[in-house]
Amino acid sequence: METNLKDYLAVTEKVSREVMDIETVKKIPQYISDQISSALNDKLQYAFLDQETNKIYESIHIDSTVKHILPFFFDKRFVDKITQLNWTVIDSKGVRFLFEQIINQEFTFDVSFLIIPKRRGNQIAHFSVIWGGKILETIDKEEIDFISTVVNTAELRILYLVHSLQERTSGDKELKRKAFELKEIAGIGMDLTSLGKEDFFGSFLLNVMGRALSKTAVIFLSMNENNTEYSPLASRGIPKKDIERIHITDKSPCIRELNKKQAPLLVSELEGMLNDEERANYKKLEAEALVPLISKSGIIGFLILGERMNLQPYSEKVLDSVKILSNQMVMAVENSKLSDMRYAFSRYVSHQVADVILSNPEEIKLGGERRKVTTLFADIRGFTSMAESMKPEDVVDLLNTYLTAMTEIVFKYEGTLDKYIGDCVMAVFGVPISHYNDTERAVISAIEMQQYVNEINIAREKEGLPRVEIGIGINTGHVIAGNMGSLDRVDYTVIGDGVNIAARLESHAEKGQILITKDVYEEIKYLVQTSFLDKITVKGREQPVDIYEVKDLIARKFISAVEKREPYIIGHFMNLAGDVELIGRKLGLPHDELVKLRAATMLIDVGRIGLSEGIFNKPEKLTPEEFEIVKSHVLRGAEYVDKKLGLFEEGVELVKYHHEFYDGSGYPDGLRGEEIPLWARIVCVVDSFYAMISKRPFREPFKEEDAMKVLEEGKGKNYDPKIVDIYLEILRERLKEDRLKGA
Repeated sequence: METNLKDYLAVTEKVSREVMDIETVKKIPQYISDQISSALNDKLQYAFLDQETNKIYESIHIDSTVKHILPFFFDKRFVDKITQLNWTVIDSKGVRFLFEQIINQEFTFDVSFLIIPKRRGNQIAHFSVIWGGKILETIDKEEIDFISTVVNTAELRILYLVHSLQERTSGDKELKRKAFELKEIAGIGMDLTSLGKEDFFGSFLLNVMGRALSKTAVIFLSMNENNTEYSPLASRGIPKKDIERIHITDKSPCIRELNKKQAPLLVSELEGMLNDEERANYKKLEAEALVPLISKSGIIGFLILGERMNLQPYSEKVLDSVKILSNQMVMAVENSKLSDMRYAFSRYVSHQVADVILSNPEEIKLGGERRKVTTLFADIRGFTSMAESMKPEDVVDLLNTYLTAMTEIVFKYEGTLDKYIGDCVMAVFGVPISHYNDTERAVISAIEMQQYVNEINIAREKEGLPRVEIGIGINTGHVIAGNMGSLDRVDYTVIGDGVNIAARLESHAEKGQILITKDVYEEIKYLVQTSFLDKITVKGREQPVDIYEVKDLIARKFISAVEKREPYIIGHFMNLAGDVELIGRKLGLPHDELVKLRAATMLIDVGRIGLSEGIFNKPEKLTPEEFEIVKSHVLRGAEYVDKKLGLFEEGVELVKYHHEFYDGSGYPDGLRGEEIPLWARIVCVVDSFYAMISKRPFREPFKEEDAMKVLEEGKGKNYDPKIVDIYLEILRERLKEDRLKGA
C-alpha cells in the first residue's frame, strides 16, 4: 500500500504540472483518462459535467450507452438526492441505489461508474464521472482518494479555460480575471474538502502552492483533540528522515507566537526565542515563514515554507495569499472529521438528527421540550418461538435484514429511528425536524413496512423458511422530546403518554395489522382505507381508546402503476399535494378540507392508466384524434375515483376539472373563471409549475424562475390571478430560503 501511495502521489504531481500546459478544454478529459488508466492499470474514461451550464466534456472514446446516461446526472431529482444525502463520492453501488430510488425499479448497468460531485456552498456546481474498467466494481478508499485528487486538478484547469474563453468574448477583461483568480483559490479549497484523506489533500495543497511559491514546504498537523502535539502530515522538497524526529508541542515558541499573533510570521521573528536544538530543526526544514492553520479550537497545525522560488523575501501580501489557501486546508480537515462523525451518528439516527447535533453541539444537554409527534412501533409477531427453530446465524441475518429495511423506510419519510428493542423498531415523526404531514408520513411508512414484509415472505417461502409477520401501532400526540440519560451518555428520545399508547396498540396488533388511534385516523382518514375495530383500555387512562385498522393508502396502487411507466413522476404527487395544501391554508380552508384536498390531489392523473404514454410525451403537435385521447383522461379518472374508490364529491370534481383554464380554453367542459371549482383552480396552477420544472422526454426542465414567469404571464388566461399571486409568494419565499442556506 505504501508503494501504491507513492506512485499515486507521483502521478498526482505530474498531472498538476502537465495539465497547466493544456490550452484546449476538449483535450483534458482524454489526458486525465490516460493518466488514471495508466496508474490503476485499467481502461477508464473521464467526463466533466458542468451543472451551471449543462455542458459535458468527455474523453474521446465514449460508447453510445454512456453518452445517453451522462445527461441524467444533470436531472434535478438526481442532484437533489445527492445534496440531501450529502455524498462526496458515489461508487457503482451508490449509482444503482440512486437510480432505483429515483426511477423506482431495479437497474443493471453494463459499465461501472464513480461519480465525484463538487459543491459551491450548498449547491452542486459540477461532477467528475469515471466509468469503465473492472477496478471500479471493487474500488477501495486509497484509489478513490487518488482519483479525486487528479480530477480536482483537471476541474480547476477546465474551469479556468472555460472562463478564459468567456473573457475573450466580453469586456472588462482585467476585472473579470481578478475575480476568477479569487474564485479559483476558493475553488481549490472547496475541492480539498472532498478528498477525505488528510495526507492526500495535504500533499495536494503543497503541490498547488509549490509550483509557483516555495522550493520546500512541510505541513504539521495536530494529532490529538487538545492540539498539544503536532506531527508532520505532508512535505515537499525535504527528506522524510529530517522531519520525523522533530518534536513540536503547544509549548514550542512557534506555536506560542502563532497563537498570539493569529497570523503568518517569519522565522526571523523567532530568533531570540529559540534554543540550539530548535534552531537546528528550522535549519533542517529550510524554514523561512510559518503560516498557522486556525480553527475554532485553536491552532490545529501550521505550514512551514522554505526559500521562495524567485528568491525574493516573503512579503505580507504573499503571506496573506497563502493564508487564504491555509484556511481552506483547515476546512478540509474539519470537514473530513465532520464526515466521519456524521457517518457514526447516521448509523443510529436519521441524517436530520445528525445534522442538528453536529451543527449545534452546545444543545446536547439533558432535558427536553413538549412537542407534537407521531410515534410508530413495529414488532415481529412470534419472534421468540420462530428463533428457537432457526440457526443462530440465520436469526442474526434475519434481524439485520429486517431492521435495516425498516430503518431505511423510516429515513425515506424523514422520520427518526428512536431505538431498536430486540426485534421491535421504535420511530418518531416530528422531531427534531417537523413537517406539516408527520402523521401521514408515519402511516405511509407503516404501509410500506407491511408491503416489504409481504415481498420478502415470497422469497422465504420458496426457500422453505418461516414467514415473517409484523404488527404495527401508531399514535399521535404531545410528548417530551429531547436528550434523556446521564451527563456521560445522552439518548435523544421521546417519552410520555402518547408513546405508551402507540406501544400498547402495537402489542394488540395481529399479524399484518396496522393499528392507529382516533387522533391519527382524523388526520389521515381521506388518504387511507380504514375500518373501526374496537376500544381498548390503556393503563393510566380512565376512558378507553378507539382503535382503527389501516388497510392501504388509497392512492398507492395508482401511484406505483404510473411511476413504473413515467420515472419523472416519482415524488411529483407528494410535492404537488404539499404545495396545494399550502395555498389552501393561505386561502383559509379548514383542516378537514385541507386533508381531503391533499388526498384528492394525489389521484388527479389516475385516468391516464391504460392510455398510451407516447401520446402524453409526444414532442410534436398532437393530432385532433390524439388530443381527444389526452382530454379523455380526466373523464376516465373522475369515473374511476367516483365508482371504484367512492371518493367524496369535491375530489371527483377536482380530478375532472383540473385542466380547465381560467379563460375557458381548457377541457373537458370549457368552464371559465369561478365556474371552475376552487380546488381544481388551485391544482391547475401547481400542477403546471411542477410540469414545467420536471424533465420530459421531449424537453429539458425549466428553471424555477422561468416557470414562475410563465405563471405570472398566465394570470387571467390559464390561471386564477389570486391563486397565482399566493403561489408566487410561496415560491419566492422558498427560493429566498434556499439562497440563504447556500450563502
